[in-house]
Amino acid sequence: MITHATARTRAALIERTRRFFTARGYLEIDGPLLTPALIPEAHIEVFATELVHPYERSQPRYLIPSPEVYLKRLVADGWGNVFSIGRCFRNAESSSRLHNPEFTMLEWYTVDADYRDSIALTTDLLGDLAAVSTVAAGAATVGAPPVRTTVRDAFVRYAGCAPDVFDAPGALRDTAAHHGMRVDDDESDEDLFQRILLSHVEPNLPTDRPLFLCDYPTLVPTLAQRSPDGAFAERWELYIGGVEIANCYTEERDQRRLERFTAEQSAAKQSALVPHAVSDTLARFTDAPPCTGVALGVDRLIMALLDESDIGGVIFTW
Repeated sequence: MITHATARTRAALIERTRRFFTARGYLEIDGPLLTPALIPEAHIEVFATELVHPYERSQPRYLIPSPEVYLKRLVADGWGNVFSIGRCFRNAESSSRLHNPEFTMLEWYTVDADYRDSIALTTDLLGDLAAVSTVAAGAATVGAPPVRTTVRDAFVRYAGCAPDVFDAPGALRDTAAHHGMRVDDDESDEDLFQRILLSHVEPNLPTDRPLFLCDYPTLVPTLAQRSPDGAFAERWELYIGGVEIANCYTEERDQRRLERFTAEQSAAKQSALVPHAVSDTLARFTDAPPCTGVALGVDRLIMALLDESDIGGVIFTW
């Protein structure tokens, strides 16, 4: 359970984060937590409820898994740089030292910028928060000069993969078999990628400084724009102390790719534990300016800043 002293420090760090963005001209958005439709993401289960009307039919509502569904709409409508700090909800995830079904997320969008620009801004944010951290060990780790590596190089170095692991047919399957992992005949390359990442790459990432894991293979469906040569998706994930803290894209705006993503993820959602209605946000996003978006887990970042090993030490639970 969070202590009184930690709660005060948490509040100060969140307020410092808010000032960091407002000082740079970002508009804070205090958006809805309940929505009638969401962006479909097959790997995320949501919470469902109902809006009960005394005289009309009840209407389904869903707790947001991230503020993306309305922030992207505002970006597409010309609102410019925006950010949100608020509660988000994800269902069907076991509570653990790193997970809680409700959590605090910081999400921001920067127009006329790409994922490289977001690395620079995120590095500045980490340094700003580390400068006021009350725990020396956490400040030293979070505020240290970050390192960057590509996903391909990380798979080669930490999982013993060949450099063509994402290109050669069967290469991921061979890597999994080499590590003694059970591989089903119908298992997709995407699933194999995630399993190898979790079991052999993430546990071996450096823990003494922030690490930006960049340039994801296109076999993983995301809303990240592809590199000019089509070789990879312009995406990074931030790790601190070996824990994933943030996820960033150069946001996809191509109509055909957005339509394909929506169709494929909507079809997959039909077999979800909690299916939901699909928002038209992505259809609108084809009119958005070039931009980059970052979603950052505030609770996990505070854990790193305060050198806590369990999320229960920095959040309220009852």
